Amino acid sequence: MSSKTPSRKAAKPSAAKHPPGWIDPLAPQQPLVSGRWLLSAIAIMLAAAAACAYGALCLLFYQGQWQMLFHPSRSVAQTPSSAGLHYDDIRFDYTETGLARLTGWWIPAAPNARYSADTILYLHDGKGSLSGCLPQLTALHRLGISVFAFDYRGFGKSSGAHPTERTANDDAAAAWSYLTDTRHLPVRSIAVYGRGTGATFAAALAVRYAPPAVILEDPNPPARVIFHADARARILPLWLLQNEFLDPAPALARLSTPKLFLDAGSAHARTAELCSAASDPKICSDLRGAGSDLRDETLRRFLDQVFAAPADTASRL
Repeated sequence: MSSKTPSRKAAKPSAAKHPPGWIDPLAPQQPLVSGRWLLSAIAIMLAAAAACAYGALCLLFYQGQWQMLFHPSRSVAQTPSSAGLHYDDIRFDYTETGLARLTGWWIPAAPNARYSADTILYLHDGKGSLSGCLPQLTALHRLGISVFAFDYRGFGKSSGAHPTERTANDDAAAAWSYLTDTRHLPVRSIAVYGRGTGATFAAALAVRYAPPAVILEDPNPPARVIFHADARARILPLWLLQNEFLDPAPALARLSTPKLFLDAGSAHARTAELCSAASDPKICSDLRGAGSDLRDETLRRFLDQVFAAPADTASRL
């Protein structure tokens, strides 16, 4: 009797059981995000980065636009003694803690000089320091008049981190107060002289205090012209960000103080423009190519008119 071994069927592997949501890593997968979504996300990121960069540029311009207008130096390498002039080193505009904000030079006229009782308050250009003004100060003193010049905050030995139009106007007012309140000079004996950027401060000071005369030499272009010369500034909303203007035109248009415009050539078009728009009385003098003699004579004629008393006007002229 034969015995048969029962046949065994090959066992089938049973399907593995996995938790819900399990994805077979070997199975073909659909992309999690579409290409359009990815491109949109990249575009949004680039737009946000550009907006941040533009905002940063606006902030940098708003906080640093003074650097396009002022170029101060802390160096005071020369003093009036370098030109053989006697002078006093002046500190003024003291804070509540007793520290002087501003420094300047008082260069007195000789007792028998032509304008020994009169003074020029000199407001220098927006670059360098008093050292760079020494030739102009020497020439003014040569007329026989006392000269007071100072450095704005941020210039020379004056305090302050950096200059601005507002602080420079305040500094000019402090210099005026020093002459009238500390030195007790009569208002009628002080002429204000502004050169370059200082012409803007001179015009503003004249509107505020009504000196007998204001002299403007080669006035600066307005800030907007300087800004537009820079390609970076032209893409900014200047109407919103600009806080420096440096334009004496509005003040000159309503200023009744006698005005002398000196065109030495470095800002010919601007000097002619402001002189034409300024209110009377005014004198426009073209000194391009002129020597020191003609310049001195022009200043003397003007000072004779504004400082001479009625009784001695004829003798001075």
